[in-house]
Amino acid sequence: MLFTLVAVLVLVVVADIDVADAVAGVSTFNDVRPLPYDVWFAHTQYAGPCFPPSNSQGNGIFAAAMSDLSPLWLGAQCQGTQDASKCNGHGSCVNCIGPACPDEERCGTCFNVRCTGSLDGETTGACTGQTIKVKIIDACPATHPANYCKIPEFGGTIRPIEACEQPGVNALDIATTARSALSTFQGNLNIDIEQTSC
Repeated sequence: MLFTLVAVLVLVVVADIDVADAVAGVSTFNDVRPLPYDVWFAHTQYAGPCFPPSNSQGNGIFAAAMSDLSPLWLGAQCQGTQDASKCNGHGSCVNCIGPACPDEERCGTCFNVRCTGSLDGETTGACTGQTIKVKIIDACPATHPANYCKIPEFGGTIRPIEACEQPGVNALDIATTARSALSTFQGNLNIDIEQTSC
């Protein structure tokens, strides 16, 4: 009887650890298009992904980029500053060259991701309850004009939380091919994120 009680308590503690390891975050979606190797390699010399860009990273793993403002981010933030002259004032960039991210220590790290609801307040759709695995292959820098030009401060209409521009939010930009595995919502998602092995 005592052994059974101890075993049950151990199982409860283990279950609590799994839940405690997950953190809240948000997900946007992007099409991670493959580049020819020479183009990818040249891109990595200043700002690019640390793994060849592709929606699929093999073995059912989806590509993702992590916001450098995320609490989960390790290392120095990406270089550069927000420069309004790189924006057209209507939500797009006119000079879309991204900053260097030489200290992106999460590159190659995998996370389990599960939808917890609609970030946009959608009432039609639902989370699937399925957990997917993503691999961090790139950064989503707050100093990238393709991100900050979207927000109202620079003439765009996208909320900072949906553009890798919200400090203190664990934001992942996930391969668009993962969207249907997570939910039937049309927009962006609230998610749970938990580090895992690749």
